[in-house]
Amino acid sequence: MSKKVLAVVLSLILAFSVVAVPVSAADISFDDISIEDINIENFNIENFFNQFIDKLISFVLTYLNGFWPGYEDQWVGEDEYVPEYFYEGEETFDREAASGAKWKMGYAGASLLDGIDVTSGDYFLAGSLEPIAGRVPVRVIDDQRVRVYALTDGNSGVVIQAVIDGFGLSRGDVQIIRERMEEFATENDVVAINVSVLHQHSCIDTLGMNVPLAQALLFNTGNAAAGGILEDLKVEKNQEFMENLYDKTVLSMKRAVKAMKAGKLYYGSADIGELIHDKRDPQAIDPNINRLRFVPNDGTQEIWVLEAGIHCTMLGAGPDELTADFPYYIERKIKMETGANVVYVQGAELAITTDCDTLDLPEDITSEERMVAYGEAVAERVIAIDNDVYLKPILNIKMQEVRLNVTNEILTLASREDVLNPVIVKTADDYQMVTEIGYMELGNKVAIFLCPGEFDPILIYGGPESGDASWSGEEWGYAPLKELTGCDYVMVYGLNNDQAGYVLRDNEYHSMFTENEEINVISDTAGSTFVGAFEELISSVK
Repeated sequence: MSKKVLAVVLSLILAFSVVAVPVSAADISFDDISIEDINIENFNIENFFNQFIDKLISFVLTYLNGFWPGYEDQWVGEDEYVPEYFYEGEETFDREAASGAKWKMGYAGASLLDGIDVTSGDYFLAGSLEPIAGRVPVRVIDDQRVRVYALTDGNSGVVIQAVIDGFGLSRGDVQIIRERMEEFATENDVVAINVSVLHQHSCIDTLGMNVPLAQALLFNTGNAAAGGILEDLKVEKNQEFMENLYDKTVLSMKRAVKAMKAGKLYYGSADIGELIHDKRDPQAIDPNINRLRFVPNDGTQEIWVLEAGIHCTMLGAGPDELTADFPYYIERKIKMETGANVVYVQGAELAITTDCDTLDLPEDITSEERMVAYGEAVAERVIAIDNDVYLKPILNIKMQEVRLNVTNEILTLASREDVLNPVIVKTADDYQMVTEIGYMELGNKVAIFLCPGEFDPILIYGGPESGDASWSGEEWGYAPLKELTGCDYVMVYGLNNDQAGYVLRDNEYHSMFTENEEINVISDTAGSTFVGAFEELISSVK
């Protein structure tokens, strides 16, 4: 079911449900959907209608979120919030390699499917919003895994990066992983634990948005109002699978740290611009697939960390097969031809997807065969990289919490119903999502932005001043983040430590009825909030 249709279904269901909310009309005003709030700079009747419906949905959901029984004390107040299991990284950045510094890196991985029958009907596939019944896998094409690397320069502590095959992961789930790593991290000088997701639309749902949402609305809100007596009927992502995910991720993190060995680190890239395209204006793409290549001194297996911003949707969002999509086949081919261990990281992807037009493929090729061919074609470009640059053993990283003003009441309700697991605080008037960003430098040459959610590449790399439907009519007053780094090369680790939705420039936010991205935008000011936070973070260590 399309996101736009889902929005209509939810608004109708919620409009019907709101009559049961025990609150008088005096408690909330229709001023919240005043025509004055609707931008008419580029007025047309369709834009006007779409924005009006957005406001109407927000109005109805505000009732549910503010006054539904059982929700009153779910989240702490903003002044009572205390960060838990948050790794800040370093206070200052080194500009020269410390005496005796040397790179050490380790790799580990595990299958998330071992010992689980995912075709039993108890597990939902991600990537397609099916509010009535959900979507369960009937066939497994390859695997769903976690891959981890651990890295240190011998001076700044150990940085761990886990990458999970899945649609998304809330920060609350990341905190569970960090909690289970706490003692080990202290004993092994771990200064950062980061968990990102590849955003496959065909893996077991790790986020929660792909449960039967209509059932969740009925039973989960009913359970809240009834004081928990319907707990057994609540609809949520499969907890057995999540426990397995936590255990396998923690085990892989520990194994990666223990597997660290000395070696040299290089950066290189390959142009794959003709293999990707941006479905949304204004166009902004990093055409490169970026590679960190670790070469152990003892001649054993190399570790390649790859990054590119491309949606993993080769089979579309509707089929019932489970697959890790094209990254699986990038890894497989590189492993077969070079022996290297591979960790592929999702970059700034927004609406960027695959493009097979330049590949010489048979006309009668299946979607599955196209997926394999695409992954292998990208792998060939990576294997052929010949522009490696040596990186001195200098590792710098710093993390920072960020609070988003939540403007999407659909996602607020999903969080209240335990469909999602974000970190939320209650303000005097509304709610804020507490998430985090990070900034890492390697060898004073490679800058890595650690971004929650699905960033618009234009925020990182820059691009046209305005899209084809910039309804705000306002200027975007921020420089591209790459200009703040002082480094030669830029990488992005997207969907990192939180699925904070799509992140757009504020003046490019449309309506959830005109673009698929907007229904998953948590805050229509997320772009300026995150960019401002990155500016603050980077300036604090320069």
